[in-house]
Amino acid sequence: MKLAIHRLAVAEIDHEVDYYESCSAGLGTELEDEIDAAIETILRFPQAAPQWRDRRDRRVAVLDRFPFTLVYQIGVEEIVVLALAHTSRRPGYWSRR
Repeated sequence: MKLAIHRLAVAEIDHEVDYYESCSAGLGTELEDEIDAAIETILRFPQAAPQWRDRRDRRVAVLDRFPFTLVYQIGVEEIVVLALAHTSRRPGYWSRR
């Protein structure tokens, strides 16, 4: 399956990686590594994460060390990462993507 990342999700990832890197050298890289590992898992096991509300095509993968989820949509030939969403801020803001 192919992977795409929504342009707003790319911006969110870049922003959070930069923020964590500014807090402590290397921390942004650790976030990036965790995001990459989550994406690898999503590609191998797309149905493993819990679905979002009543949408069978949308799933939410929780990161282990950081307070974020990767929200993604499963299509016929492609998985699209819709958002890097903070677990405590603005729930569902990305739902119109």
